[in-house]
Amino acid sequence: MNPTLAAKNLADRAVDDAKKKKGAELAERHAAGQLAIWKDSERGIPNPLVRCALFSARNRNVARQLYRASAPLVFPVIGGGELKYTGEELRQDDEIVWMHLVHLSKEARSELVSFTPYQFLKSIGWHTTKAYYTRLFESFIRLAGGLIMVYNQGSNRGITTRLIARFAYAKKPHAQWTVRVFDKDDELLFLFDTLYSRVDWDIRLALPEGICTWLHGFLSSHRDPFPHKIETLAAGAGLALTPAHDDALSDAELAKMRMDRLRDLRKLFREAAQALVTSGFLESFELTRAGILHTVRAKR
Repeated sequence: MNPTLAAKNLADRAVDDAKKKKGAELAERHAAGQLAIWKDSERGIPNPLVRCALFSARNRNVARQLYRASAPLVFPVIGGGELKYTGEELRQDDEIVWMHLVHLSKEARSELVSFTPYQFLKSIGWHTTKAYYTRLFESFIRLAGGLIMVYNQGSNRGITTRLIARFAYAKKPHAQWTVRVFDKDDELLFLFDTLYSRVDWDIRLALPEGICTWLHGFLSSHRDPFPHKIETLAAGAGLALTPAHDDALSDAELAKMRMDRLRDLRKLFREAAQALVTSGFLESFELTRAGILHTVRAKR
């Protein structure tokens, strides 16, 4: 064998061995309750996942898109990094489902959790009608079927993972469902080994779903949030500033549509920030004429 190739193979094996060892250590820390620590009144989520459009703030009445491996959804993480996603589009309702699953896993100190769908729906503030059982079931399918690829510029390392490994279900509302939130050899735990946000659960459940909940999650990842342009926040929430390309529209018409959209987004983010002040999460905010949102978090 070529000495250079042999050395490369040896180096690759060393990296794989170190990765497996690290994964085993993380799984052990999770089982001991030491990996992620937050109160029962909070939910944890890795910072990269709330600083991008993985769980978009798009209107629930708009059909979800499907992203294939040949054309994944690619978006930057605000503050640095990149995330890619393949599968059915995820939104804020999927985020709340996933955060609660992770919380149950943390509390059980196990990658495997069991519950009735009735209990789960009550815990996330959803109604217990048939439509919401279906909504929960479909969310689990999306979380189990999608694949995320997270690249961190600081460590020059990318990982792939599914948000939940698999789940078993029953058709009766008071029968047990079982979810394997992660596999021990999976990369999901690596996301919690860096920085994660602690989201106030009561506030999250009380907020209107969409831009407001996305902004709450995003600002929860900053103790002292930086000012951000509305354009940056809109992109982070997965909200388009420009319509799909239409050859029938002139440049002037496209520019006007963009300005109208930006005006609407400023209004929506102002309303979301005001709701966060009312909830007690923010102490104050200011949206400047230049479209820059300044926020001050309330003292914990």
